[in-house]
Amino acid sequence: MTIDKLHPIEHDWFGAPPPGPPLWALAMDNGILAFRGMVGSPPIYIEHDSEGRFVEGLWEADVVELFLSNPKTGFYVEFNLGPRGAWWCCAFDSPRSRCEGGAKHMEGVRTRATCLEKAWDSAMSIPMKSLPDRLAFDADTTLANITFCLGKPQQFVTLADLGGGEPDFHRPDKWIPINKILAL
Repeated sequence: MTIDKLHPIEHDWFGAPPPGPPLWALAMDNGILAFRGMVGSPPIYIEHDSEGRFVEGLWEADVVELFLSNPKTGFYVEFNLGPRGAWWCCAFDSPRSRCEGGAKHMEGVRTRATCLEKAWDSAMSIPMKSLPDRLAFDADTTLANITFCLGKPQQFVTLADLGGGEPDFHRPDKWIPINKILAL
């Protein structure tokens, strides 16, 4: 599956230009959901960020994130992907309320990364069959968002308009239908 059609996000949470600018791609084919983040600025990563490794706390450095939500129940999943290919995911019952055992490795998830001195490019493939049943994934109803945390001090970048205030990506009621994102 190709995830080469990259789209920019040209401003951060407060309207300033983010480093890079960050580019993203999302595709779905043959039972695989793939997403990618590429940033044209020096990467900031945590010590344990290495390809394929499951690591919590990636958001403390540069990261691209994919959120998927079941709008009928409020259940959602957050995926994080670091500049060197480490990943993490967690399930939530409601905004910022982790499910019991919420952070867990999903079978079949694969990552790849190119992390250079002045840029990074990371991608993740997620088997649809590994998504939690509670997500009830459906391209017509599932809501999604793609976000980045970048730089020091961190800038917060979001595809969906989350309504201002203090940066908080955990606003699933404001996310975008995934079929609209896939159609871009």
